[in-house]
Parts: sequence; structure tokens; C-alpha cells
Amino acid sequence: MFEDDNRNADISPAGVVLAQAGLHGNPAEVWLVHRDHALPLLDWAEDWPCARFTSVTDLIREWGTNHAELRRLTELPRTAEAIAGDGLPVDSLRLEAPLRPEQLFCTIGNYRRQVIEATVDGGEPADADRLRAASTQALKQRRLDGSPYVALTSIDRIGSPLSELVLNPDVDTLDWEVEIGAVIGGSGLRLTPSEAHTAIAGYCVVNDLTIRSRVVRPDLPGLGSDWLQCKGMQGSLPVGPWFVPAWQVPDPSHLRLQLSLNDTLMQDDTADDMVFSIPEQLSYLSQHTRLRPGDLLCTGSPAGFGLHHGRFLCAGDIVRASVTGLGEQITRCVDPTFHPR
Repeated sequence: MFEDDNRNADISPAGVVLAQAGLHGNPAEVWLVHRDHALPLLDWAEDWPCARFTSVTDLIREWGTNHAELRRLTELPRTAEAIAGDGLPVDSLRLEAPLRPEQLFCTIGNYRRQVIEATVDGGEPADADRLRAASTQALKQRRLDGSPYVALTSIDRIGSPLSELVLNPDVDTLDWEVEIGAVIGGSGLRLTPSEAHTAIAGYCVVNDLTIRSRVVRPDLPGLGSDWLQCKGMQGSLPVGPWFVPAWQVPDPSHLRLQLSLNDTLMQDDTADDMVFSIPEQLSYLSQHTRLRPGDLLCTGSPAGFGLHHGRFLCAGDIVRASVTGLGEQITRCVDPTFHPR
């Protein structure tokens, strides 16, 4: 575990970003956010064609048409000034997940220190040095001639960035995984890493909550991972709070990911520990399926899972997940007795 004074001090985006949010029970719409205030896109930019979209998802699905105009709008000094002067406090909004993708991908085992940690944890203490060395060598070889390991999961698991997650009694090994979410803005097959990089519309925070005891089915251990059972729970992928355009994140490998459980830091690392970069992951995906605007790729999670700490989520827990410049999300785990579906 880590000391609380190591908390990420640069959580808030530097520029104007997008949110999907509602106010006073009204339907959610696109908001422009800067620091701690927000303004509806339509109110500020009603004469701009991009303002006709009522959801961030729809705006991204026409990213090829919208991105240049949106960049001009968000980079205008008077936009940030208007948000500060006329906007509402972000705390007064009902934040929803900033996007609802048609395809949702999750990369597994993509941080070196996490893979080594899991390998060592799975062995005997006396073998720790040998296992660490073997895992390090295997990762070097995988980097040379291997490829990303990616799961396709249900979009219905997407939850809001400020949510209450109901934990049913049969879910007793729910684990956390803070990740960078890469949002696709282009379309294509068999993209090179360079082409895949230009297809990225932006980024967001995600927490790929996973039921560890259901990763491998005891009745069918030889068939591999059961992603439906372990990653299919409703609300198990909080997304957001913001959609941060790619032009605000010139190098995502410098981003710092952190997750705390009840104010104790459990995960803390930077994206340069990835085995495969985000463009490499997207390039790999595009060799097997067509990428489409609005698709979401969860790009892997650093060391410090609950499995390592010997601690899984239970009712009453508060999870905070953050990424440098992408914001922070908060998930409160609740008992179904008090929150019936």
C-alpha cells in the first residue's frame, strides 16, 4: 500500500473537456467543463454545427466532421471565460458516463509490474526471486514477438462516474482495475500503430471491476477465462467523469493512474509500464475487427489489485479512481438490502 500524500495532484484536465450530464431531473445533454464549472454546449455554441448533438456519444460517432470545429471551440480563450463566468458548479450536475460505445474492449495483463506481481503472488515465497526473473524475461520475449490479450465485454456494464454499486451476496471477490479508456474517433481495418494513433478521439477514466472467483470456471477449467461471468455485472465499468479530447493528451504514456480504497492508495503507476502501447493495442484490434467511432478500449491496469492485497470490495467501501488530466471517479459499494433493484 502507499501513503496518502502520494496522491495525484494533477487530476483535473487543463483544458475544456466534455461531459454528459443533467440538471434538476432534466434529460442529460453535452456540457463544456473547465475546472469546477460547466456550461451546456448548446447554450454557449448554439450557432456551431457541433452543438446540435445532445450526447457526447453521437458527437464522437461523427468525429471526422466534428473534431476540428470542437477543437477550435474548446481552445478559444472566451470559452473557458464563459464557463467560469456563466457556468454552474460541476457538483450541481448529475454526471453520467460520457459515452455509450457499440463495442467495448478490455486489454488483459498489459502492465509489466502487475504481471510480475501476479506471477510472484501465485507461487511460494521461497521462489519469489526466480519467479520474478522468469516473468521479467517472459515479458521481454512477449514484447518482441507477442501480441495484446483483449476481451470483448458487454456495454451494459457501463456505469456512471459517481455511482452506487449494488453488491449482491454472491459477489464476494469483486476487484478493482483503474485504467485509461481510449475512445475511437476513426474507422478502419488493419491499421498500423501510427494510423491507430490518429484514430483516437480522446481518453477517459475507467475502472474495470472484475469478479476474480469467476475468471476461470471450476466446471470447465480447460476452456480459459470466462469474461461474461467475471466482467459482466451491471455497473461494473464506471466510465468518466469526462471525455478528454486527444489533443489535450499528447503522450498518454506519461499519465499516472491511481486508485484508493477508503482513502488508502492501492494502485499507483504510470502508463509507461504498459507492455503494448495504446496505438499498438488498437492496431492489433483492427487486424481482427473493424474499429468504429465511439468504440471504447480499456487499456490495462497497473499493479495493486485487491487479489494482491488480499482484500475485495464489500458494502460500505468507497473507491476513488483517477488518471492525470482525465479526472476522478467515485464508486460507493452498497448493500442490496437497502438498495433493491
